[in-house]
Amino acid sequence: MTWRLIDEDGTDVYQNLAVDETVARFTASQENKLNTLRFWRSNRAVVIGRFQCVHKEVNLSFCEENKISIARRFTGGGAVYHDLGNLNFSICADRCEKQVPKTLKEIYEYFVGNVSKALKSIDIPTQYDPVRSCIRIRDLKITGTAGWLKRGVAFLHGTLLINSDLPMLRQSLSPPEGQPVFLRDKTRVRCMDSKRDHVTTIADQVKKCPSVDAIKKAIAQSIEISSRQSVQKGSLSQKEKHTAQALYQSRYSQSEWNLGTPAQGI
Repeated sequence: MTWRLIDEDGTDVYQNLAVDETVARFTASQENKLNTLRFWRSNRAVVIGRFQCVHKEVNLSFCEENKISIARRFTGGGAVYHDLGNLNFSICADRCEKQVPKTLKEIYEYFVGNVSKALKSIDIPTQYDPVRSCIRIRDLKITGTAGWLKRGVAFLHGTLLINSDLPMLRQSLSPPEGQPVFLRDKTRVRCMDSKRDHVTTIADQVKKCPSVDAIKKAIAQSIEISSRQSVQKGSLSQKEKHTAQALYQSRYSQSEWNLGTPAQGI
């Protein structure tokens, strides 16, 4: 068995999230599942979890004024900030393989822990936090992660703050009181709140920040070592590309999905 490495150039957050969901669901539908490691970046955006309410997580006017996209992913978890100083990783694995743990907690520890080990291997002093399922440097968080476990697939994706704009991050994720209320869909306003934390970037914590390419290489090598399988450059299949485009058109390009529906009288 080998891992497929997909290294994306596109920086549209909506297209990228459509690809992530496609990889997870398409892999789940296959009898012979292909393990995938994907790297991608997005222009400035706030990405909220599937079960969150945008008015409780995002400074809407600030994002509009600063042309920061607002997107909703298909996985749960809390709100995160993206820009080109942030590297995103997505891991999709066949749960039938013996090295893939069975419980959600162990899956996070195995895969996100491997990312932490990769960063350590290139002299970034990270630690995996099993309580928050994240990576830290000196007690400060540098990742946000979320996952999807269904139909024999373990799918995780996460952010990695390399040299992101932290003032922009903090302002965009500081919702003021009195914002318009949005229903998550036409009937639900119940929101899952983000777990607030103190964050930093790799560049702020090390004397010499490794390049993005060096970080990607270290993560791929860490997966090779832990899985005892090679990681080889690949691409999306034509069917995956068509599915991702359909998801983009029907879901990720639609404000009803990303923001929700404006609530009347709430």
